[in-house]
Amino acid sequence: MIDTVIFDFDGTLANTNQMILNSFRHIYSIFRKEECDEKYVMSTFGEPLALTISRDFCQFDFDEVMECYRDYQKDRFNQEVTLYESVEETLKYLSDRNIKMGIATSRLRYSTIAALENLKIEKYFGAVIAADDVEKHKPDKEPLVKTMEALGSTPENTLYVGDSKFDMECAFNAGVTAALAGWQQDSHELAHMYNIVHVLKEMWDLTNII
Repeated sequence: MIDTVIFDFDGTLANTNQMILNSFRHIYSIFRKEECDEKYVMSTFGEPLALTISRDFCQFDFDEVMECYRDYQKDRFNQEVTLYESVEETLKYLSDRNIKMGIATSRLRYSTIAALENLKIEKYFGAVIAADDVEKHKPDKEPLVKTMEALGSTPENTLYVGDSKFDMECAFNAGVTAALAGWQQDSHELAHMYNIVHVLKEMWDLTNII
């Protein structure tokens, strides 16, 4: 019986896709003086930003690129980022039924907490494990293991909701039930590739599982 639901943040709870893509367009134009390959950039969604920057901008100063990326987002996040359909209603439904909830994200902690507070959903989560809370990132199991430990939960009673290949592999590696947030362009492909049983059309579909 599922008594715990852990969520990814970007692309699962909140629609940050366009803002992230625009941020990459910005740093590509500033540093590499070229347009980014949008399909490639979107394929990196779900891995830690620091990993992407250190790999794809290795010839530039890491801190300078990161600062440029974050400065671009600073005044845009509150205006451009919204919750996906029925997210808040679903969180309230689960909370009212005493389902334990947490977040396992590749976003940094300060950014995650700020985003949750801005979207007014921080009260629903008993644990938040971010990129700077772990040594090994998704698809390694560590983010989910640490979140379950913080919540006092076990793999057999835990469901993880995510939208990327990194999320699905993390769920499998941690031995928890995977649910795919099926509102991304590659959702159908991922569902087929990983043989996902629980594919959500909107977040409220969770209420049919739990």
